Amino acid sequence: MTEKPQEFSDQSMTDYLGLSRRDVGAGLAAGGSAFLAAVLVNLWNFVQTFRARGFDSVSLAEYRTGVGEIIFLGMIVTPVVALLVTAVVWRVMMPDEPDPRYGAVAGIVSAIGSLFIYAVLLGIMLSLSQSSAGGLGGGVSEFLFLTALIALFGSVIVLSVIAPIGATVGYGYEWYLTRR
Repeated sequence: MTEKPQEFSDQSMTDYLGLSRRDVGAGLAAGGSAFLAAVLVNLWNFVQTFRARGFDSVSLAEYRTGVGEIIFLGMIVTPVVALLVTAVVWRVMMPDEPDPRYGAVAGIVSAIGSLFIYAVLLGIMLSLSQSSAGGLGGGVSEFLFLTALIALFGSVIVLSVIAPIGATVGYGYEWYLTRR
């Protein structure tokens, strides 16, 4: 007797992961807003760099040297990190019924969590060059220093941009769910 192979469906994957469409939807909304925040922060850094140095080809070459990895990581990895962190936050802290106020708080928590996970990933990436140069102790100390530095300045500078975006997206997403 021949058995029919079980078909893959979205429902079976969400059941397996324990996620709902609400969690994933919040993660997708946060990923989009994280991409927007990354674009805004990188654009601000780009403009400030040229404002200080002047718009000439030498300053453009200096700007591109060494920061391409950070821009790439910020534009590509940050939305993925935000999607995952937000899906977990929505799964853990949100009540069963949609509530825009909880959504705003969860959006801020997701933004802060994404910022610190991004700082850790950036610290790992930048310290790998030290580890590959031969010193594991140097790589670990550079990881700790860079992660703390990025988290400190990120929380001081970037948090003022991403916390309102996270709160707005969380509130708006939950408000939309209450209206359906």
